[in-house]
Amino acid sequence: MKRFVSFKLAPIGAALSVTALIAADAANAQSLGGFPIREPGATSSSSGSSGPSKKKGKLEIVVDDNGRGQYKTISAALNDIAEGGVIYVKHGTYEESIKLTKSVFIEGDRGPGRGVHIKAPMNTPCLDFNPQTVTAHAVVSNVSFESKINSSADACVNINQGVFTLKESDVLGSGVRPAVKISGGMAMLEKNRISAGSEGVFVAQSHSLSQSFIIDNKILQNKVGVDISHESEADVVVAGNEIFDNLDSGVKSSGFGSAKLIGNKIRNNKGSGVILDKYAKLSLVRYNEIVQNSGDGVAIPFGVNGVIEDNDIVGNDGLSIFVREGLEPKITNNTVKNNGGDVCSKRDRRKGRC
Repeated sequence: MKRFVSFKLAPIGAALSVTALIAADAANAQSLGGFPIREPGATSSSSGSSGPSKKKGKLEIVVDDNGRGQYKTISAALNDIAEGGVIYVKHGTYEESIKLTKSVFIEGDRGPGRGVHIKAPMNTPCLDFNPQTVTAHAVVSNVSFESKINSSADACVNINQGVFTLKESDVLGSGVRPAVKISGGMAMLEKNRISAGSEGVFVAQSHSLSQSFIIDNKILQNKVGVDISHESEADVVVAGNEIFDNLDSGVKSSGFGSAKLIGNKIRNNKGSGVILDKYAKLSLVRYNEIVQNSGDGVAIPFGVNGVIEDNDIVGNDGLSIFVREGLEPKITNNTVKNNGGDVCSKRDRRKGRC
C-alpha cells in the first residue's frame, strides 16, 4: 500500500524556517524522546488541558543587607521563593547558614563593589543542599563562603542529594572540616577558589550512579586538595584545575568508582602530587602537569588498575611514579625528569616511568 505525505505550503513570500517548523511541532507534541513536554507556567490534566501554574511563591527576589532590596537575608528569601525561582543578592556580608531544600538559582551581584560574603555562625555549615526531591537542581554563583570553627558541621558547603552547581565562587574552610563535601547526588564545581579545609573537596558519594565534576577550580592551602574517599562509588572527573600549596597530597583517590584526572596542574604540594590508594579502580591520569611536589609525583601504595599516560612528571622530591609490586596500571608516554627519588632501571624505562 502506498503512503502519501501531504505538506501545507506557506503563502508565497512568507518565510518559514526548518527551526520554526521543529519548534511548532515540539510545542504541540505531548512528549519528545519519551520525556513529557510542558509549556512554562502550564500544567497538564488527565484530559490534556492546561492551565496556569500553581507554583507558590515569588519567581524573583532581590536581597540587600542594607535594606534596599525586598529582603535583608538570603534565608528569608528562600522561604518565599518559588520552586525554580531566582534570588539576586546585592553586595554585603550575610551572617547566616543557608539551607537549600528546593530548586533555586542564587546569583551574587556582579557589579563593582565589595562582593557577596556569606559567613556561617559558629559550628554551622555555610550552605547545606538537601532537597526534598532527588531531581531538584540548585545553582549558586558568584558568592564567597567563610566557615568559622566547624567541629560539628560536616563542611562549609554540604551537597547531600539532588543536582547542585557551584561556580565562580570562593569557599574558605575552617581547617578542621572539608571546605566542600559531596555526599550524594550529582555535583558540578566550576571556576571556584577552594581553600583552608581539611580537604578542599571531599567526595563520599556512596551510590554508583552519582557523579561529580570538579572543573577549572583553584584548590589550595588545604590539607588534601581533592580526596575521593573509600566510601565513594561515584564517577569523579577532576579536570583543568590548579591544585597547589596543599599541606599533604594534591589528589588522593581510594574510591571504588572511576576517577579521571585530566589536564590538571598539580604542583608544590607537601605530599605526593597524586595518590591512587587501596580501592582505586579504573583510574585515568592523563595530560596533567605534576611538578615540584614534596613526595612522589604519582604514588600507588596498593595495586590498582587504570592508565597513567601523557603526563609531565617533573621535579618532585620523591619518585616520579611509585608502584608497589603487584597489580599496576598501564604506564606509558609520560615525560619524566629531575625527580629526586628516581634511579631509572631498564624495567622502569620500558614501562615509561622515567
